Parts: sequence; structure tokens; C-alpha cells
Amino acid sequence: MNNKQDYEVTMVSNASGNAYKTILFDDENTSTNLTSGQSYIVQNIGSSAADLTVWFNNSAFIFGKIDIAIKGSNSTINYASSTADSNLTISGNYNTIIDFSGTVNASGSIKNTFIDATGNLTTGAYTSFLNANGATIVAGAKSQFIQSSNSTITTGSDSVFDTFSNGTINAGIKTIANTISGSDITLGRNSSIVTLTSSSLTTDGTGTTVGALKDSQVNWSIDDNGDFASAGYGSFYVTGSIQGTNYIHGQSVYASFGNMDASAKLIVNVWGTGSTVTGGQGNQSVTQQGSGALTFISAASNTGAFTAAGGTGADTFKAYSSMQMTGGTGAGNTFDIFKTAAGATDVIKDFTASARNVIGLSGFGLTQADLGAILSNTSVDSATGGTILHIDSHTTLLLSDVHDSSSLQASSFKLS
Repeated sequence: MNNKQDYEVTMVSNASGNAYKTILFDDENTSTNLTSGQSYIVQNIGSSAADLTVWFNNSAFIFGKIDIAIKGSNSTINYASSTADSNLTISGNYNTIIDFSGTVNASGSIKNTFIDATGNLTTGAYTSFLNANGATIVAGAKSQFIQSSNSTITTGSDSVFDTFSNGTINAGIKTIANTISGSDITLGRNSSIVTLTSSSLTTDGTGTTVGALKDSQVNWSIDDNGDFASAGYGSFYVTGSIQGTNYIHGQSVYASFGNMDASAKLIVNVWGTGSTVTGGQGNQSVTQQGSGALTFISAASNTGAFTAAGGTGADTFKAYSSMQMTGGTGAGNTFDIFKTAAGATDVIKDFTASARNVIGLSGFGLTQADLGAILSNTSVDSATGGTILHIDSHTTLLLSDVHDSSSLQASSFKLS
């Protein structure tokens, strides 16, 4: 084949005097190499793809079907026209590719940048993607994805996502993401997401943290046998807020509702011990469907009522403000009512479900004689027929399923 480099023409394309050499491929002239440090306009008018080799510090605008091999570094390739059958091979580093559509093989190179790319891209570590849309990407560790969507991305550890939507992510350990929405995500251990919305997250290892969890599922996917597809080993954290209705399955969960959604709901299936769910402001609710022992805490500043329902484990309820509590079928739950200046209207719906259930009265300074007086001066709730304990002038406790106050024993209470 002839080398079209013999047909180069020099032209000045802008006011700064930068010269662009032109290369025109046709059916007779189908391959050439760029001279390092030069800028080019490359066009193929032939009926088949031409071959172009790029070396160091080149700048090129590409028109037509041209398969490119970048063997050097620090070049910028801008595709004025690119189709799904375009091929790009990169063995050099620090190159920038703009408006590419097609197949990229750059697994052995690092620190390349792709802007507005789509197609099938295989790249090395430290790769940056801006506005990837409709792409299938396999990238190495410590890669960055900015404002990407509708893509399937597999990447190594320590990668970073800015804004990602409507796609699939499978990333390694220590992944950091800002905002993810409408997507299926699998992350390795010790990863973090600032905001997760309308998405399904699978954690592969412990220590993953989400700041704001919105209408999403964590380890909630079901396999063909009707079981959870992921055991959710390790600890999972929600540190900022829970908004909408959310589902979490796993070994240990530490979640705070926050104050962003006063009616937020959380359903958990936790099988390990030591988990904690803390309410925020409003009438939020949490339901445990698993066997693990949880601690449920109502926020002291809440002016609504936090609703918490336990599962089959021995759960602990800490009511620092009004709290609606259901112990579940655990063999011995602890319902701890704390004295606060504002007081509370607390409810236990199933105190008689286990003979080992205990009510704690903390911070009231009560003696056994005081407790006896409380048990002797109960009232009846007109709606449920349950027994109301008047703990002090600001705090009451309704035992919805206790219809005979004389059945209450001092041994069922702990004073502290």
C-alpha cells in the first residue's frame, strides 16, 4: 500500500497561526503514520477503513472510516465522524479522545481521557470518562467517570463516579460516588455513595456507606430459588438520611433516618447482631423482617412518633421521644423509656408476646415504691382497651395488649 504521508498539505486554520496538515485517504492510499508534534486533519473518502498510527504530541481531527493505533502519549484525537465499527487501539498514555463511537482496546495503557464516548471500551487504570453515554466500559483501577449515563461499567478499585444514571456499575473496593440514580450497582468493601436514588445496590464486602438513601434497595435482589442473592456480609451504613421507601438486607446495618423525609420508611432483613436504626423528625417507620437483634432509637428532638417493629431476634427499643414499638417474636425484647424534658407518648403493641419482655424506665429517678404507685394508678385506653402507665406528668406508656393491669409485675420493669 502507498503511504499517504507524501500527499500532506499545510494549511493555517486559526488566528494563532497553528498549522494543520491534511491527509486524504482513498482506495489507493490507506495507511500512514503521523509525525510527532504535528496537527492534522485526516479524512478517508475510500470505500474501506484506513489505518492511521499516532505517536507523540499529535492533534488530529478525524473524518470517515479510520482505524487508529495510538502508540505514543499526549495526543488529542477528535472524531468529527465516528461509527460503531470504528476501532481504536491505544498502547500509549495520557491521550485524549473526543466523540468516539466504536471499539477501544487500551487495556495496557493508563491515564487516557475519553470525552463523549460510546461503544465498547476496554481501558487501563487511571482512565477518565466525561459524558459517557450508551457505552460498555471495562476500566482499570482508579478510573474516573463524570456525568455518565445509560452505560454498563466494570472498573477496578478506588474508582470515582460523579453523576451516574440509568445504567449498571460493577466496581471494586473503595469506590467513591457522588450521585447515582436509576441504576444497578455492585461495590466492593469500604465504598461510599453520597446519594443513592431509585437504585439497587449490592455490597461485596463490609464497610459500604450511603449518605442519603432514597427509594432504593440494598442487597435485596432475589435469586431463582426465592432467596436473597447476596448475603450482605459485613456492615452497611446510612449516615445522612432515609427518604421514601427503602429496603436493606445484610449482616449488620447502621442507619439514621435524618430529617429530610418525615414519613420515610425502612424495611430491613438483618441476620447479624449489633445493628442500630435511629429515627429523625416526623412519623418515620422501620420494620425488621430478619432474625438479627436490632436496637431502635427515637431521636430526642422528634415531635412526631417513630414507629419500630422488631423481628425474630431479641430487640432493644430506646424511646427518647414518642415511639410506637412492636417487639415481634423475639424471646425477650427490652423497651427502654427515657425521661426527657418534653416527655413522650409511647406505645408497646405486643408486650405480652414474650414472658421475657422487659420495660426499662431510665432517668426518672423512680424507686420500687414509685413503680408500685404507677402500676396501681393506671388508666384504660378507649381505642384498644390497653393499659396506660402514667410514668410522670409528661410521659405515658400504653401497653396495647395488656387489658388487665393487675397482670403487670414489678419484675417486668427495670429502674435506672
